Amino acid sequence: MDKLNQPLTREMFDRLDENDDGLFYVAPRKLVHIDDGAIAAVGQCMAKTFAPNGLLLDLMSSWRSHLPEGLVKQKLLGLGLNAEEMADNPDLDEYIVHNLNVDPQLPFPDAYFDGAVVTVSIQYLTKPVAVFAEVNRVLKVGCPFLVLYSNRMFPTKAVRVWQMLRDKGRAELIQAYFHQAGGYAEAVFEDWSPNPGASDPLFAVFARKR
Repeated sequence: MDKLNQPLTREMFDRLDENDDGLFYVAPRKLVHIDDGAIAAVGQCMAKTFAPNGLLLDLMSSWRSHLPEGLVKQKLLGLGLNAEEMADNPDLDEYIVHNLNVDPQLPFPDAYFDGAVVTVSIQYLTKPVAVFAEVNRVLKVGCPFLVLYSNRMFPTKAVRVWQMLRDKGRAELIQAYFHQAGGYAEAVFEDWSPNPGASDPLFAVFARKR
């Protein structure tokens, strides 16, 4: 399916493996999910999107955040499922173990962050609209929430609707998350694929808090 042409329903977020995500991620997976070209594009997109000296949130974080060299930050805080992975992440200044599929509420105060990012993990969220609403709450006005995705996934853990769609349809799905969560300006799609056909694709959808 190339386009999202139906309303979101609960069944769209079913997965082949509905066991506790904490069990799936209990062992650290210290590998990258996109190739070097796509990783470089992640850094370029972040450098364009995030203002310097910001307090940033890396949602669904792991052992690498792919921040570009030279991006000056106040702090990068990671929220993910595996403490060992995040402890080995050289970009993170702090981290919290938290399962968004169990509890989408973020353990941060209102208007706290200058930016937030999810990198190649959005396909695993089972309550994305609730999470997007929480991200909006913890962002300062005018600050961006950046969602980066490729075509890689753990198929047993990716939600059904993600697997039904292709690249542009997935952008529409993420835009629907922003719209239904509320509180964001219009979500923008950008193709950051570094070398089509020779490198992994990379796409971005981002919106700023109104």
